[in-house]
Formats: sequence, C-alpha cells, structure tokens
Amino acid sequence: MERVRVVRLLRVRDGREADFVESYQGVLKRALRFPGHLGEQLCRSLDDPARWLLTSEWESLEAVKRWRTDPDHSALVEPMNACLHDDRWTAVFEVRETVPG
Repeated sequence: MERVRVVRLLRVRDGREADFVESYQGVLKRALRFPGHLGEQLCRSLDDPARWLLTSEWESLEAVKRWRTDPDHSALVEPMNACLHDDRWTAVFEVRETVPG
C-alpha cells in the first residue's frame, strides 16, 4: 500500500486557539518521533478562523493504526481535543500521486 494522509477538519472553541496550538505542538513532538510518521501541516481557515485543517502523512495505514492504538495516544491528544467542538471530521486517504513543488 502507498503512503496515507490523515485529514482532520476541526472547529476550535472561541478563546481556546492558543491552548489548541500549544497542545497540538505537544502531540506533534511525539508524532515526529513515531515510526512511520512522515510529516504534518496545521492550517487555519482565512474564511472562518474557527476552522482548522490538520493533515499528517504516514508511510502506511498500519503506521496510523499503531499511532492511534499507542498506549500514550489518548492522554496525549486529550488536551487538544478539549479545545474542539464536537463537529469534527476525520478521514484517511491513500496517497495516489505526488507532484514535486
């Protein structure tokens, strides 16, 4: 299987933006050391500043599954998720083509 990209569309609670970014950075520090993690992007909508897009790229679906089931994962992402509204969306996509920029 090809690499995969996890895409999360999030809505941050009013006044929790700084907490969200700080807690995301804690998750990112762990993810950067996790086997199979290839990179991330955190983007904020220009049209609706409460909307955020988080993408991560992984070498395989199995690597994503290992990340999600890691014993420390729930406690690690809990502070970040506490900053979010419940109407979040997550999906995993197979990377079919990459065009160098």
